[in-house]
Amino acid sequence: MLTPAQVRQLRDELNRLASSTWHKVEVGPRRGLAFGEESITDHNLFELDRRCTGVEVYKFYHREEALNGADFEWYIGDAADGWIGIRFQAKKLDDEAYLGLGHRVGTQRQYDILLKAAAADGLWPLYCFYNGWSGAWPNGIRNAVCPNGFTPARTGIGKGCRHAKLEHFGCALAPASYVARRHRSAPRVGRLALDDYLAHSRPWSHIFEIITDRSDPLDSSTVIRQISATLHSWFAASASDGQETVEPDYVLGIPDNGGRLVRLPPWLMAVRQGEARYDDGYLPRLALVLDLDAVEGRDN
Repeated sequence: MLTPAQVRQLRDELNRLASSTWHKVEVGPRRGLAFGEESITDHNLFELDRRCTGVEVYKFYHREEALNGADFEWYIGDAADGWIGIRFQAKKLDDEAYLGLGHRVGTQRQYDILLKAAAADGLWPLYCFYNGWSGAWPNGIRNAVCPNGFTPARTGIGKGCRHAKLEHFGCALAPASYVARRHRSAPRVGRLALDDYLAHSRPWSHIFEIITDRSDPLDSSTVIRQISATLHSWFAASASDGQETVEPDYVLGIPDNGGRLVRLPPWLMAVRQGEARYDDGYLPRLALVLDLDAVEGRDN
């Protein structure tokens, strides 16, 4: 069972790391310390490994360009109830724009590779935006996490939205299908800008938000089902008007299986058993496993 205290610990650690990322992106360049996407990803995932019960992180030797569009992947579940898989591509904010969004691998856009490979593997495809800027929340941009229409305030400054602080958007997730649609669409001007993606971004801690307020312990099946439902709602909400009803789920990036896997990928099972870490070009740089069996085992 995953206890409410363990869920809150994980959520709070994700928010702490998001706030740290915000500071790196906002302040780093002014101090001559421009942190890259890889270094931020490495630090954040290995801190989760170090500080959170049941989390394991594995790093793989990688080619210069991943053939599945992934920077890192998460697998949450256990051997008995299966897993939910999430695939991430990371992009850092520079001068209020995501300059690498249109990156090509060969003849294909990186986001197209991410969407196609995630659909084939039954994973949720998300962009993880590393954000940080000196001002407040941009005017006229809605906050997707607040049903009351309030925008986030900085920690310790003003009230704002009660669901998230501004710095929690230091690690913000957006459906890869929305990113791809916006980048391909007209107008082309502004298609790299923060404002074009922020309204469909949510703090990465909100993957677990739906189960944070539960007072009863959660079995693995419930955790997986709730996270799948949360992600489905994000992807559906990001669809343009009418698109959800006229286009199949795979166009929206919603995997047919809801991202629910019977077992871990063979390469990840092998490395967890101590076998060699190989790279055929289709592995992420980092893989995080939240093993709910291990969570329960450490509690007892």
